[in-house]
Amino acid sequence: RTEAAKLETNPSADSRMNRVSIVAAVAVMGLTPSLGFSVGPAFAPRLSPSALTSISPHSSPLALRSTGPASLAQAQLNRRSLSRRTPAATGMQMNFLVEGLLRIGSCMPYILPMMDSLAYGRFIFQKVPLISMIFMTPLQPFVELAQAFPMLSFVAFLGLFLFVVRNKKIPRFVRFNTMQALLLEIILIFPQILTSSNMGGLIPFMFTEFISNMTFYSVVAIVVYSCLCNLRGELPCKIPVISTAVFQQIGGGAGYED
Repeated sequence: RTEAAKLETNPSADSRMNRVSIVAAVAVMGLTPSLGFSVGPAFAPRLSPSALTSISPHSSPLALRSTGPASLAQAQLNRRSLSRRTPAATGMQMNFLVEGLLRIGSCMPYILPMMDSLAYGRFIFQKVPLISMIFMTPLQPFVELAQAFPMLSFVAFLGLFLFVVRNKKIPRFVRFNTMQALLLEIILIFPQILTSSNMGGLIPFMFTEFISNMTFYSVVAIVVYSCLCNLRGELPCKIPVISTAVFQQIGGGAGYED
């Protein structure tokens, strides 16, 4: 009776008890989602909708420990499924294949100037037969084909210019390299005029040999540079004069797209 009388006369004790009960209820309510219980009707009106939606089994660090082996197995399956998700894996493989074919195809037009440059390397081939084997072996089938059909080189030149360079449906990367190879083919006409039969003896033999060697070295350097850039996916547009003339033919500049 004396304790009841003290509680009745001490209102602060009731308020403290109420506060403790509220705190305990809130704590229990926060742990119930992780323990697999639901929020009771007595607590539901006191919670805001945002608070109810924020309570989920994944928000509590005790979720995996209290949900049992079934939830652990489900979690492992979810992780495996997430690890197997590769975004557009097939599309990426196809894009990689197409990109590789475009890079290799952009190197093919340079076969024409390389075939014509072999005539300018005759002095080098005589002095260093190993260089002749390096360049003649891969180009020998094309040289034999051109000798069997003398007009084949001219037909290939016109076909590449009309159906590749002028066709905007073909990627600009391929058209640029094709036009650069054809322009290099045209430039080779000028040293041929200077070195053909020494122009009736007007040009010394040493000068003819020098022009032939430098022409061969220049063509090889340009072709190697262009092919390396193509295989790396870069536009070989750093060749002085020639690359500028190519841009004038196909339009735009480096980084420009049709």
